[in-house]
Amino acid sequence: MSDLSKNLLKKDLLKDFDLTEDEFIGGKITVFQPAKGYRAGIDAVLLAATVVANPGERILDLGSGVGTAGLCLMGREPEAKVTGLELQAVLFQIAQKNKETNQLEDRWSLVNGDLLQLPDDLPLGSFDQIICNPPFMPKGTSHGSPDPIKLLANHEGEATLRDWLLASLKLVKPKGAVTIIHRADRLDEILSVFREKKAGAIEVCPLWPYDGQPAKRVIVRARRGISKPMIITAGHKLHETDGSYTDIIDGALRRGQALPL
Repeated sequence: MSDLSKNLLKKDLLKDFDLTEDEFIGGKITVFQPAKGYRAGIDAVLLAATVVANPGERILDLGSGVGTAGLCLMGREPEAKVTGLELQAVLFQIAQKNKETNQLEDRWSLVNGDLLQLPDDLPLGSFDQIICNPPFMPKGTSHGSPDPIKLLANHEGEATLRDWLLASLKLVKPKGAVTIIHRADRLDEILSVFREKKAGAIEVCPLWPYDGQPAKRVIVRARRGISKPMIITAGHKLHETDGSYTDIIDGALRRGQALPL
């Protein structure tokens, strides 16, 4: 951890910081998050819903933010144990508040650090599964948010999408799984890194907004060091014609149910 991060963590960054208290997956978990700027969306919840946590597994939420994905996973899987790595000190402190609020001291470990300089707390090849919801926008594209926290959550900073994937593959055990949710139009970047680093058994799950519309999001899972061929699953439709969520998506978002790839 840098000296700057250490100094920031000594301060109460949440003082005079407006937070909302929100329930996720049917009230199974409570998430404090900034009232303005960075706000957790459905992507983190759907990502967590795809994970099957076997007893004793170590799972890392890379770029955990306030902890929404890890919280949703632990709320659905009562035996799951998760470690969260987060760069931004203020989000790290909010996650600590969420850890206490949800009484997850024994199941949730939080590390403040940079995926470009992986902390010693996270030994390479030590996790059974990695989940991540990286920034969707490449650095320097479109107009970023004036809110610095939201900007770094949505736009790549020093770490590119490739860096996120490389860090994931370094941290996961051989045959372990890396699961990412991202924009469909960046699927080629994701697949190129997995192929380069000999990650296989790739599953691509498109998320269709409505019937007849192209997918804007994909969930992709790959396993380190496995050479099985890639499959593209049937995916999931998000919305019915009237705009409501489909039953399977509603179940994942509001009832804490699993979302099979």
